[in-house]
Amino acid sequence: MKTLLNKWFIAGCFVWLVVFSMRKLHHPLPYLNGYLDDAVALPVIANLGLWFQRSVIIKSEYYVLSVWQVAFITGYVIIVFEGMLPFLSKTYTADWVDALLYILGGAFFYWVINKPIVEVRDL
Repeated sequence: MKTLLNKWFIAGCFVWLVVFSMRKLHHPLPYLNGYLDDAVALPVIANLGLWFQRSVIIKSEYYVLSVWQVAFITGYVIIVFEGMLPFLSKTYTADWVDALLYILGGAFFYWVINKPIVEVRDL
């Protein structure tokens, strides 16, 4: 459960909530609407995957995702959101900047967030 309390995960969810709310209120935030949510998407998605692995599959707070797992998540998101959805629907558009932001978000997750949970014990 501590995986879902990570400050970066909470910040990413908050950013998404603000961007989503502003869209629904018909007041999209320029640049933030189109790019900030893409930058935080991978850390949020990968953190949810990490939580699932830690709590359901591996059952260890020390488990971290491998570079290959993070690369797979990143590639999958790029293929779906920048390749398939724009091809299938006029609602979506492909944007290489979004793909770059997904890659940067994946790298941020891997190097900053993807750490084992270590508790500091009182001595």
